[in-house]
Amino acid sequence: MDTLVDLLRDAAARYGNRPAVSAHVGLRDRSWSYRQLWDASGAIAGYLRTDLGLTPGTALGVWAPNSPHLVATLFGAMRARLTVVPIDPTATVEFVAKVVAATRAPVLVCGARAPGLEYGGRIVAIDDLPLEAGEAAFGDAPLASDVAEVVFTSGTTGAPKGVVLTHRNIVTNVQSALALVPTRPLRLVSILPLSHMMEQTVGLYGPLVLGSSIHYPASRRASVLRKAMQRNAANALVLVPQALELMLDGIEREVRRRGASTAWDRAHRLAGHLPMCLRRRLFREVLAALGGRLRFVICGGAHLRAELAATWERMGVRVMEGYGATECSPIVAANSYWERAPGTVGHPIRGVEVSLSNDDEILVAGPSVSQGYWEDPTATGRAFDTTGRYRTGDLGAWDDRGRLRITGRLTDRIVLPSGLNVYPIDIEDELRKEPEIADCVVVPRRGPDGEPRLHAVIIPTAPEPDPITSHDDAVEAVKRAGARLAPHQHVTGCTVWTAGDFPRTNLNKVKRYEVMEALAAASDARIVDTDRAPRLEEDSTLRRVCAAVAHLRSLDPTAINPESDLTVDLGLDSLCRVELAMVLEEEFGVDIEDGDIAAVESVAELCGLIERGDETPAPAVGTWPRRWWVQILRDVVQHLVLFPLHALVARPFVVTGRDHLGDVEGPVLIVSNHSSHLDTPSILRALPHRLRVKTAVAAAADYFYSSRWRSSLATLALGTFPFSREGMVRASLERCGELVDGGSTIVIYPEGTRSITGTMAPFRSGIGLLAEQLGVPVVPVGIAGTHALWPKGAKQPRRGPVHVHIGNPMDIPPDADRDELMILLEQSVSSLVKMGESPRLS
Repeated sequence: MDTLVDLLRDAAARYGNRPAVSAHVGLRDRSWSYRQLWDASGAIAGYLRTDLGLTPGTALGVWAPNSPHLVATLFGAMRARLTVVPIDPTATVEFVAKVVAATRAPVLVCGARAPGLEYGGRIVAIDDLPLEAGEAAFGDAPLASDVAEVVFTSGTTGAPKGVVLTHRNIVTNVQSALALVPTRPLRLVSILPLSHMMEQTVGLYGPLVLGSSIHYPASRRASVLRKAMQRNAANALVLVPQALELMLDGIEREVRRRGASTAWDRAHRLAGHLPMCLRRRLFREVLAALGGRLRFVICGGAHLRAELAATWERMGVRVMEGYGATECSPIVAANSYWERAPGTVGHPIRGVEVSLSNDDEILVAGPSVSQGYWEDPTATGRAFDTTGRYRTGDLGAWDDRGRLRITGRLTDRIVLPSGLNVYPIDIEDELRKEPEIADCVVVPRRGPDGEPRLHAVIIPTAPEPDPITSHDDAVEAVKRAGARLAPHQHVTGCTVWTAGDFPRTNLNKVKRYEVMEALAAASDARIVDTDRAPRLEEDSTLRRVCAAVAHLRSLDPTAINPESDLTVDLGLDSLCRVELAMVLEEEFGVDIEDGDIAAVESVAELCGLIERGDETPAPAVGTWPRRWWVQILRDVVQHLVLFPLHALVARPFVVTGRDHLGDVEGPVLIVSNHSSHLDTPSILRALPHRLRVKTAVAAAADYFYSSRWRSSLATLALGTFPFSREGMVRASLERCGELVDGGSTIVIYPEGTRSITGTMAPFRSGIGLLAEQLGVPVVPVGIAGTHALWPKGAKQPRRGPVHVHIGNPMDIPPDADRDELMILLEQSVSSLVKMGESPRLS
């Protein structure tokens, strides 16, 4: 295996139809096998070389979120011998423009169209890339010495630096990393962007060698991640320390909510004396919420607190901390699955040589180390010495067993808890463009959680007599500048400097250390304390939101008001907003989208977002109704009890159109009219046995699941699942997707409730979305006669004829108009009902 193309070719040959990558698309999980991934990458390679005319060595910009399509694009570009330039999906259009200009990329592959992007080349939507076209025969396979990628570090918006990585660099690092974990297939849920080399090496290339399955969730929201881990039985995660902290915070909040803090503390005291298997049993309920299979996490990109790692270890989850840099492909040192030492980053990995300079700076050499930056000899000369060793800028030390500890940094670069690098000069340049700011310094300041945040110390252009007014003007200026910066560059705190100019060196450079010392000194006269305590309005939503934010950031709730800015005043960066969304979902029962929480600026806007989306959570339902033994029991109950009782009432019972299901193996979506409790038994009795045994019926959550006996009876006899007619409708639609992923046929009544008159009511709009996104055939069914036998409000049924008419299965195109689809389905069912109302039944 010399190249990444060899890696995928070998994996496809070895694992074939085994699931390789998957993603949650719409309402369902879409999985690609190893063979499909290889074929799709070949189709994309042919398109890039033949249709677009790109030649070997040409740069290809790729700016898209994680997905199987993105993985195929990366490999396809490499198969075409192009140089991939992966760009963080959250990067600003200004940053993207600089990157594609620096690499002279003639084509940019985007996850979506990018308004405002100044780019003279061709933009291709990633979803428009072919997946099944024939592969072109190039006759020039990539070489180990070919440049595979040019990766631009996340921190800079000034003159971005692109790290040049060859196939040999990356493959060598992957092979060394595989020695750190058991050589068996993994089930990963991917969280970090694939523009991050840690995610590529540890979360993609290495797992593919092992025959693993990698899932890309729709968002990083905690609720979405938990569901993804449960559905995919994830046994491993690759993440940054802050994400691991957020997961633990969510668990501990739930512990406090249940009043189980004492038991939680007792279990942790006991767990330290137990082997891993017993620790997992002790914390089995906690681990069950994460899918029940999580065995280890690989953590890197930023400092990991030793106690955080120890807490997860006590719960039976191994935490493997590592250290690296993009310039090193990226792993330099790491703890292994079998040997973990919290507080260290482990031993250097195989093939990597680590040494310390006289100043204790970490220097790295080896075949996985880059040769330098893209067309930037000056930056290369600064970062690499004459022997090719990479100067990391980090300070290190060895422990008594030869493990590396990170003790500090040499440079001004700030590493955020998210693992992203920030260069203060880029932010300061933007801040100085604001007329209210004469000068400024951006420094790291520890937040209440002990992690570094970006803090701006500002000298106002015209200081007001009232320092608070100066601060307010500075805050507004910081907000305006923030709109021009990437999310990870947003300043989360602001202080006014009142003592003239900053302390400077003889070369006029600001003495950042002295500024930070002054900032840390609460009594320093040069600092204006920006904490104020406005009165909290008597509003239930506002009070609950303020309490949630205050708890998250360890603030006084009275220091928060409706006008408080989430970023500048409250210090909520992008990952903190993800955690806040999780807290608010649990507190208010709402489902908050990533884009919505990212767009909110003030506490008042956040309250409005919650009030607009206030919903009652759908009832929880376990997996037991779909277990094989329950399906067998249900089949027995239906044949011995349900269908004989139905036959006593529905006389005669006529089914037409059953032959339309002759070639249908399932799953399908059955759409029917609804006017009686007899409808569901009628449909089940009409279906072929092969479909009926795996059929799930959507039942009104507020009726059938309002009492335990009714829900248990309906679930056992009819195979129902709770479907919210109001409130958390989206959660109910997603449950349909999960059931279809498991092979179940869905029966749904789009009218929403039984018709009182027997006349079919208009269908609700959600049926169009459901039919379009499930991606299975839709079978319209018309039922006639049941309303006359058991109308809504009647206590018991009477005997009479029932006619079930099954229509032709309909294949729904993925881009179908949902409103038109709703109308089509309504018309189809209506016509079948009229056919069933034929006089010959009377």
